[in-house]
Amino acid sequence: MTRNLTRLGQPVFIISLIILILNDWFFKNIFHNFITGKLSDFAGLFAFPFFWSVIFPKRIKEIHLGTFLFFVFWKSPFSETFVHFIGASRIVDFSDNMALISVFISFQIVKKESYVLKLHPLFLQLILLLSCFSFVATTQKREPCTSIECEFLVLKLSNETNKKIIVQIDFKYSEKEIAFYKKQQILDGINNVRKILEERHERKISPGFQPSDSIEIVKNTNENWSNRKKIGLIDPFVLNVHESKLVAIPLWQFDSLVGFPENFKISILDTNQKIIKTYKKKTFFEKVNQNSSVKLDEFSRENSLNLIFGEVKRPFILSDCYGKWESKTNGTFNKIEFNSRYFSNDKTGDVYNCEFKNDTVLVYTPEKVHIGIMKKPKDDVLVISWDTKTVLTYQRSSQPTSLGNQ
Repeated sequence: MTRNLTRLGQPVFIISLIILILNDWFFKNIFHNFITGKLSDFAGLFAFPFFWSVIFPKRIKEIHLGTFLFFVFWKSPFSETFVHFIGASRIVDFSDNMALISVFISFQIVKKESYVLKLHPLFLQLILLLSCFSFVATTQKREPCTSIECEFLVLKLSNETNKKIIVQIDFKYSEKEIAFYKKQQILDGINNVRKILEERHERKISPGFQPSDSIEIVKNTNENWSNRKKIGLIDPFVLNVHESKLVAIPLWQFDSLVGFPENFKISILDTNQKIIKTYKKKTFFEKVNQNSSVKLDEFSRENSLNLIFGEVKRPFILSDCYGKWESKTNGTFNKIEFNSRYFSNDKTGDVYNCEFKNDTVLVYTPEKVHIGIMKKPKDDVLVISWDTKTVLTYQRSSQPTSLGNQ
């Protein structure tokens, strides 16, 4: 065991462990931006499989494959029930999957007898303890802070456009709305407190509901709305390309009776102060629900609401294009099938060799080399621009494939 622990002196592992701890406990609290959000993923996905591969050197492949698959699951909406069950914390963001490259790097380094620092056994034991601590701590929910803003709902705004934008948020309640919600909260508060105190009075634990209790509820409700007004004054801010920002909006997790202001609005402006897009209440939740696993509305009290300006670019995945495709247009290659090595003209039954360069397919027929530029499939539709100046739109075929998946 001691001999195995010497590999924990691998410099890249030590650096990634230090980054993981500093980022989770200091940098995130100070900066809390796009970089700190990704840094833990890159560092953790190297340190975690490397550490357990050192502890269990006969299970290197299984550990790295398991880390890869679990991270994909962890960062997907399908893990929501599991996350709540274990009391952990995480944000669904598919762009985090780019950090999976760290798993591959860890696998390459741990397979080789790479250089390690000669450390005293006491330091190796300390690294062992710090590793276990950091892996557990990075998924734990942090203790709530004492400032009142920490109890508010959080709006996460992300700029995935190709230019810098200015964001203006109007979250002010009208006096009529404030009066309505205050009345609701006071009546609901009195009913709840009365019920609790009367039950305790029956068990002779405390006196029943007193008139002074109503006064206290009214006082607390007024203070509540005084704080809302302060937080509702949100200054405009700039979001750079691929930058995210967390904004506290004046809705507490526990007051599900209160909705968004009727005149709620988020305006997106360019650097010349020209309005690009405006999200009112309806369009805001339509956009938010595009990236949510559950349907949210103004009375939902999730940990955060995620609004993305622009579209997150998904990588082109070549294997999504494999299979049989049919185009309604007659002509060359209107019915095709292909995989990683072969291309079939289904109309004639001829099979050719092919190769791929990113989104480009080269089909080697006896007459010439055909070149096609592919657009990633969406809703089982594939578009290929052929070098014959023909653009064909294909539907995925329901017929069984004939080429081997090679």
